[in-house]
Amino acid sequence: MRLTIAGLLAGAVATAGASTAAAAAKVIKGSSGPLVATLTPSTHTPKINTLVPITVTATLSGKPAHATAAYEFVFGGAVVSTQYPYNNKHFSFTGHFSDKLNFPASSLGFTLTLRVVIKAAGHTVNLPCAITSHR
Repeated sequence: MRLTIAGLLAGAVATAGASTAAAAAKVIKGSSGPLVATLTPSTHTPKINTLVPITVTATLSGKPAHATAAYEFVFGGAVVSTQYPYNNKHFSFTGHFSDKLNFPASSLGFTLTLRVVIKAAGHTVNLPCAITSHR
């Protein structure tokens, strides 16, 4: 499956597929009231045209949350593209989901912020992750 990201730098492409081996990056955590979410990227410096796995979890009052997710790609403080996991505008999940990102050559050397926006039970959590692709 393929999700094309339009925008200033052609952003990234999210796909589902085989995993890649990479050193684990810092887990990004956020909360809003009883909603707690985490984003676990495999790296903050992905190689261009290589699948980069991410994992997102969400709990509501300590139990797996029925939530929605969206990706916002931010460059220079402005959202340049909003996309959805698995190319599904109404993407929802319960507890967790995994996806893969593929950063194209047009993103080489630019620092983008991948912001995963999680919403559940009237609460919103933003999980920002700085990404700089390389060769």
